[in-house]
Amino acid sequence: MDFFQHQEQARKRTTLLVFLYVFAVLLLVAAVYALAAFCVVQGGGNPFDPVILFGSIGGVLLLVLGGSCYKISELSSGGGRAIAEMLGGRPISSASYQPVERRLYNIVEEMALAAGVPIPTVYIMDKEPGINAFAAGFSSREAVIGVNRGTVDLLTRDELQGVIAHEFSHILNGDMRMNLRLIGILFGLQILAVVGYYVMRIGMVSGNNRNSKNGGGAAVIMLIGLGVMILGYIGMFFSAIIKAAISRQREFLADASAVQFTRNPDGIAGALKKIGCPNVGSAVSNEHAAEASHLFFGNVCSMFSLGNIFATHPDLTTRIRRIDPRFDGHFPKRIEPVNFFDETKSANRKYNETKFSDKPERLSNIIENIGNINLEKILVAGSLLQSIPDNIADAARDPLTAKAIFYAILLDSDETIRQQQFGTLSISETPFVVQQSQQNFLNLQGLADNTKIPLAQRITSSLRQLTLAQYKHFSDVVDKLIAADQKMSLLEYTLKAILLRDLDVHFGIAKPIDVRYSTIDSVRQQIITVLSFLAFSGHTDVAVAKKSFEISSEELSLTDPMLRETDCTVPRFDQSLRILAETSPKLKKQIFTALMTCIRYDGQITEREGELIRAIAAMLAIPMPDWNE
Repeated sequence: MDFFQHQEQARKRTTLLVFLYVFAVLLLVAAVYALAAFCVVQGGGNPFDPVILFGSIGGVLLLVLGGSCYKISELSSGGGRAIAEMLGGRPISSASYQPVERRLYNIVEEMALAAGVPIPTVYIMDKEPGINAFAAGFSSREAVIGVNRGTVDLLTRDELQGVIAHEFSHILNGDMRMNLRLIGILFGLQILAVVGYYVMRIGMVSGNNRNSKNGGGAAVIMLIGLGVMILGYIGMFFSAIIKAAISRQREFLADASAVQFTRNPDGIAGALKKIGCPNVGSAVSNEHAAEASHLFFGNVCSMFSLGNIFATHPDLTTRIRRIDPRFDGHFPKRIEPVNFFDETKSANRKYNETKFSDKPERLSNIIENIGNINLEKILVAGSLLQSIPDNIADAARDPLTAKAIFYAILLDSDETIRQQQFGTLSISETPFVVQQSQQNFLNLQGLADNTKIPLAQRITSSLRQLTLAQYKHFSDVVDKLIAADQKMSLLEYTLKAILLRDLDVHFGIAKPIDVRYSTIDSVRQQIITVLSFLAFSGHTDVAVAKKSFEISSEELSLTDPMLRETDCTVPRFDQSLRILAETSPKLKKQIFTALMTCIRYDGQITEREGELIRAIAAMLAIPMPDWNE
């Protein structure tokens, strides 16, 4: 199953979720009606009064749907970051002064580069000594990865890499979006328990009030609260069932993917074995852990597990034996923190021995392998990261100097235009940033093209540390630098597509991509626009350009005429790509395959076409690792 099929399958799981959710709501309505009818009968009333029935329906729907909508809205504004912060996470970067945190960040960075996705924001939950991790977000553009403190302190590099590979499987397979929505949806089912608890507390406070003369009324309130809370636990019970139905098989898939990505079953198996250590475990003590339990690498609590029947994760021994059939069921009795410095020497030796010039896969295999990671890609990523000169790598870790690197990349080779750009920088930025931009322009001249890819990703990660106001100012300066020559080159557009689009989502300026179109007819004109642009951009001969357009159009059964070359502008191309980004995974694969057919029609990939491929992949949120053609 490829990347696009995984994404489509993740969307289809929504049907199962909706069915189970509606069933649970109906049972809650029936239970509330039964409780209300019982109370009415005790008071001598008619239990079949329509007011009771419709009141029960209305009350449950108001609470359940209202609670779900509230939570979904809350999560929509913050995405994965909201979850990480809710769970007590602290963001870290590659500039962290703690070696174990830098090791974690480097592993995430390598994995992201190998997968061709933006580097997720990394969080550590300092108050959690157990071994656990999670991935959260609506898309790979704004994903976060969070880990317990015990995960970085107790796992070897190989074991930590296995855990991170497991989480990247969730990112690449489209699990995150469903998991995030699941939190919001299930909150509505659980809210009755919360309401019942507070009603019961009101009754208790009222009954304990010495000045209260209505002890009987307080008792009634307490009983009502207790009844509602019991009904609420019915909702929590069904929440556990829904979580188990949605997430358990995904954990097996993510474990298998981690082995496939790293080719090291001992890594993830070793992490799972350490979780089984009696003094370690995978528990998370944060008060919000239960509602986010299905996001984690391991079980965070045993509530409603009923002997693992309804647990969000498969049994630990079963998971290990699927990876390591020789496992005898005995877990380690004691675990010591890892020796970080010995591991660093070993990792550096492995990267230094890696020859990556012939490692990137050929473009002809890219479509089939989108969303897949393997050991060669990870080693290539680590080697590329190490090949960045130290002065540039260090500058890219800090948001202030990272801005200067990005400005330097945008500086024009024409000295006249470059002086205009420096004039813009002098007005808009501090003298320090201007000086750094000048120096970085010189430093970047000898940098290999394939090294600029991980550098760009590291810059993006660092710029997330800016405030919203600082980012808006930075974005405005970028626009002015690009406008200096009164046109936007394809390179400039590609840089904006790869970097600023992700940052726009991160800072809430742009919304995460959602599916709005699922048929070719619904985006016919946008496909024609992008195909026409590609045909003229990649082929100087008009006849060849027209033929490449016709061949790629036939793949989508399109008969529309090609646009005139004068109509194929970058703004129109950009607007069309933004709409195509909202197509379903199945349709997106068809479109992307046709676009690649157009580019590769003449049997060669020019530098300009390579930039186009990266820009298209970035805009369509398609993982695009390095390649060699």
